[in-house]
Amino acid sequence: MTNTSSTLALLCTSLLSSHKVFELLQAQPLHTPIRAEAMREAVYHAYQPWAARVPDHVFERAWQKLATQTANRDGTYWSPGALQALADEFLTPRHGQLHVKLEKFGAWQQSVLSRLSGVPVQAAAHAWPQNCVYLSRLTSPDRLCVSDTNNWSRRNSPILYPYDPLVEDYLEREGLHETHLHLNGSTHAEQCWLRALHQPERETTDFATKWHENSQSGAKLRELSRTINPALSPAELRRQLYAARALRTWLVAAATNKLADDTSLPVNFTELQEASLDVHDTLEPDLYLGEACCIEGERRWLYQLLHRFDCQTSLILERMLHLYLLLQNLYYRLLVQSEEQYGLEQFQKLTWTELRVPVEKDYLNRFRLMHGETWRSRTDCLEGRFAPKDLPNKNVTLVRSILGGYLRYLNESAHDKNCSALEADSLSELLQDLDDQLHKGTLKNRSRMRLALVAHFIKQPENPSDSPYHFYTLRQSLERQAHALIATLENYPNLRRWIRGIDAAANELHAPPEVFASCYRLCRRAGLTRRSFHAGEDFPHILSGIRTMLDVLEILELCEGDRIGHGTAMGINPALWIARMPGAITMPKGDWLLDLLATWRLLRRAGITDDAYRVECDLAELASELFDRDITCTALERAMRFRGLNLFYLQQAQCTPKQDWFPGISPLNDLQRTEAEQVAWTMRSHRIDLDLLWEWLSDENVRNRSRALTDISANYLTDQACLRIQQELMHEVARRRVLIETLPSSNVRISQYQNFGEHHSLRWMGVPGFKQDGDAAIMVTLGSDDPGIFAGDLRGEFYQLYAVLREHGYNDRDALGFLAPLNERGREYRFHDSSIE
Repeated sequence: MTNTSSTLALLCTSLLSSHKVFELLQAQPLHTPIRAEAMREAVYHAYQPWAARVPDHVFERAWQKLATQTANRDGTYWSPGALQALADEFLTPRHGQLHVKLEKFGAWQQSVLSRLSGVPVQAAAHAWPQNCVYLSRLTSPDRLCVSDTNNWSRRNSPILYPYDPLVEDYLEREGLHETHLHLNGSTHAEQCWLRALHQPERETTDFATKWHENSQSGAKLRELSRTINPALSPAELRRQLYAARALRTWLVAAATNKLADDTSLPVNFTELQEASLDVHDTLEPDLYLGEACCIEGERRWLYQLLHRFDCQTSLILERMLHLYLLLQNLYYRLLVQSEEQYGLEQFQKLTWTELRVPVEKDYLNRFRLMHGETWRSRTDCLEGRFAPKDLPNKNVTLVRSILGGYLRYLNESAHDKNCSALEADSLSELLQDLDDQLHKGTLKNRSRMRLALVAHFIKQPENPSDSPYHFYTLRQSLERQAHALIATLENYPNLRRWIRGIDAAANELHAPPEVFASCYRLCRRAGLTRRSFHAGEDFPHILSGIRTMLDVLEILELCEGDRIGHGTAMGINPALWIARMPGAITMPKGDWLLDLLATWRLLRRAGITDDAYRVECDLAELASELFDRDITCTALERAMRFRGLNLFYLQQAQCTPKQDWFPGISPLNDLQRTEAEQVAWTMRSHRIDLDLLWEWLSDENVRNRSRALTDISANYLTDQACLRIQQELMHEVARRRVLIETLPSSNVRISQYQNFGEHHSLRWMGVPGFKQDGDAAIMVTLGSDDPGIFAGDLRGEFYQLYAVLREHGYNDRDALGFLAPLNERGREYRFHDSSIE
């Protein structure tokens, strides 16, 4: 496979992003050359854990090549040489524009963009174009009105793509249909960086608050920060941002020839942190920091500086550039999930840094960026996800902010430079303004993208002291949020045109689907009938992920047009998963009981009797241990199918004499009354089953035994048996006509994949060599999840899968033939209001 990084590229990324290299440079005066041996040692210590199974002679040869490429007649120019090497390996001109090589796109996103910003590499590609091929120069652009959406996206997107004429023609005709994007987490790290340099104190306030919290998220933030830089703290981060701002000021001045020959440059890093520099007034406004600053301006001054090095060398300026890039990329690592960070726990640490909070209070720029660079929106349909609040007035504030940004985006026109409308005073007025825009035909011909909002409820871990039953605190919180969301829609009926569905997101290890069942029913009865649920994304055992997906289908009663987000457990090659996992996996016994129950049921459906009998024996033994008496598998199966009942009313029923149902209970409204009646009806028909279920959910002895840990073999079942279970689940998904939202970059970072060529969407597309005999045909849509955290977007997701198909020998039309249905399913099964056209 050519879609991998060279060792030279790994060394270059280490050189530009490692705290070990930063510590080396920070300790030396800026005018003192860094010895090659000292730099080699720092880069080796950064590189070696990354490539622990690669022999040292591979490193040595690559290091020799890097040392040769960075050598200059006046010394070693480490950062320009590293940038040029990365540009040569990954980037190429096409029709005057810069693109990523198709065969290198996966490695570019996985290995490079997961560790450092691609913008300086782009500047290097412009400074030293390959083979004298024509590439448009980064000269000063005309001043563009900030309300010009198309130009704004061109100036502020840090993302590059491959170029394929057939793909570009398809995307121009069809547009992209985004079915899974979290609005918070979609801002790119480069935009956060420029804002942080502008006002370091303000931009890091939330980071400091979270850092000092005596909470799990605070502890995880400190854990993340210290793996990136052991010396990092809120105070140190601010000092580094002030130093980076000073460095940038000097470097921009040098790039734009604003430094006199006799200018006294800083002596050391400490001076940079403390200096009060007075050169800002000499800089062009769009090159400095503030609201007018843009990614294109950053790319341009970097290009000018690198171009200057060809004519006028300066070891001090090169050292200052190297320090600036290191500081930028150490900050970048707090916002973008790295290649070596696996699993949702490590992903969530990035969401807790709070460094995106200031920039993401306004939604306009995210819509501009998703629009793309052309007058027609690259994105046709966007489903943006947001977390609903527990009070209607909080929902009004949040939704008004989102839709206010969308209205301003709709009002923008490349032909009318002064049309950025002020947001309406109230949500009612805002909704009326949006209706007016729709009546004008603003969305025709994809001149603007269509928006739908999906409210996603957040999974939270159970409090061990939760009582009187399983996940008591989270269930109460979800009910408050559901009622607040419903009340918001009742108060603003026109809002239903925009809030189109519900979802449950975050770490699936924190809360199982049954906790959300009552919340989902309340929303469905209130008219929010379109549903999705994150499941099978990250799991301790592959059987755990399969069980979660089965529970989502059955307990949440998903049906035609509903969707499951991710579904990795149903698609990943079981042999690959077993090979990548440790031999034994530690997990709570109660979770393993439910996994065995789902496995036993699916094995029976698949007719795999030998494995089913073995699982049945283990299930009965474990059930007897947890309940402290013999429990049959069939009794357990009958009881567990009612896990989705509302436990508040089940608790009342358990405490009420059998002949009298719910005395004195007055549900707040018809929705709650329906929940109570469902429990009452089930008690009449299945009292014995509910007694066993209630014991499972509320008895402290059973719960304590269920929390005890046990070791489970990764290959508890053979890969072939796991494959058959996956296929049985696929048939259930197909039978219910439920769609799967596939999110390649997210899955490659979070799951056990090492590259896009292993991703399970190839199996779901039916690609020969990936599709397994017995797989059911399922419907799949494409999404980007958290594009800012994964340094990509939906167009990049499309190209990643296209690149893999081409690498496997398919021509352009055949590759597009496999891939296009994923995008088109997003249009056919979108949650959007059909009247919004």
